[in-house]
Amino acid sequence: MKRAFVLALLLLTACSKKAEPQPGATATGDPAAISSDAAAANTPVVIAGPASRYTSFKDCKPVKSGESLGEDWSVSRCAGLGGYDLLLNYGDARDDLALLHKGSPAVELGLIGLSGGGFSSLADKAEWRGLGSGAVFAPTALIVRDLISEDPGNAERQTAVLMVIDLRQHCVTAKVRPQAGQNEAARAIADAPSRKCLR
Repeated sequence: MKRAFVLALLLLTACSKKAEPQPGATATGDPAAISSDAAAANTPVVIAGPASRYTSFKDCKPVKSGESLGEDWSVSRCAGLGGYDLLLNYGDARDDLALLHKGSPAVELGLIGLSGGGFSSLADKAEWRGLGSGAVFAPTALIVRDLISEDPGNAERQTAVLMVIDLRQHCVTAKVRPQAGQNEAARAIADAPSRKCLR
């Protein structure tokens, strides 16, 4: 009788230990655990920013040119970001840009006029400013380095001016001349609320 009682006590202890969840383990079918997992799955993704992404003008594809007519002009299409592409318009040793956005008509930016009409060329990279993380990126501004010949008597001497383009208004809103922290100054303008378009 005493032996049977001890055996029953041991069986009862073993069953209670088996039912007790282990530290750090989650019981299957636990409503609290399921709701916790669901909450984690539905946690909003935090979009970091502002940040920069880059595309290269070296990757532009020719669209048309006046070479066969003996004329010095060409148009190339350059892949952009966030639904934007760029048209690089070259003519008479001057570069200009136009914005293409999701099938809408091209919007000319008028870089040649804004740079004073002298010879000019764009540096290799375009800097896109916007919000995003990983594969998610929504550009709000574009920065390009325009190498401008401002001295008609010395066309080889160029001034590197950063053109800040507001993608919400599709226009140039600032020209940042060479200075200490030139890149940072252009980015600060790009990330700030919209300015008026330069004409």
